[in-house]
Amino acid sequence: MRAAALAVLLVRAAAAQSPMYGSDKPAEAPAASTETVTASSSTAPTDEMTGRGVKVGGDDPKPKLTRPLHAVIHKDAADWDPVGLRVGGVPGAGENAVAVKVVKVKGRMKGESSKARSAARLHRGKKDSRWLVISVYPKSLEAKRTHFEVRFRIFEGFVEEAEAAAIIVTDRRRQKTGRMLDSYDLREQGVEYQEEKPGSGAFVVAELDPRLKPSSANSGRLEKAEFADPSLGFVNLSWSSHGVR
Repeated sequence: MRAAALAVLLVRAAAAQSPMYGSDKPAEAPAASTETVTASSSTAPTDEMTGRGVKVGGDDPKPKLTRPLHAVIHKDAADWDPVGLRVGGVPGAGENAVAVKVVKVKGRMKGESSKARSAARLHRGKKDSRWLVISVYPKSLEAKRTHFEVRFRIFEGFVEEAEAAAIIVTDRRRQKTGRMLDSYDLREQGVEYQEEKPGSGAFVVAELDPRLKPSSANSGRLEKAEFADPSLGFVNLSWSSHGVR
């Protein structure tokens, strides 16, 4: 009797757990909680939307800066002697400025700084090459009739040479006209001048465009250019020019 009573109790317990006990219809699953439904909603952001997707090998998380260069700079140009050339800087962020007699003071480079103007011209070179000459005219050196030139020789779309020079007009017959002439113009007009090139330095170019267009942009800087002239010494300069004539 005791065993039979225990069996009846087990059957009743099973019936209480099944809402459809005795029927062929399966029991319904319990409803999902509100939290679960929200998390599984199609409006929830995916890993792809939030940027947490699978990263491809070699991808740089930082956006790559694109520089408008309309001539190819060789990889070994950074080792050119005496003035190297490499790509760098931020396009559109350059300015026209010159600092002469730059020295290191308490860990910082300081010199006699001046605002400047700049102009870009394209001149014929040898063997179908062209020289892009960017002249930088510092306000502080106007009385000395001195300006700086940044020159790039371009052949078949490649920069094959890069040089810097300080141009000092020595012809006293020429009156100041306000025109920004470069060494090619001075030579063509028969104006006497002296030219001095630095023994070292480095070009960093952010924009390079030798095309004869009003919209052609050229910008960059010349760092630690060492001139023998004590009035110049080490020179840092930058240029930002629009239009090539």
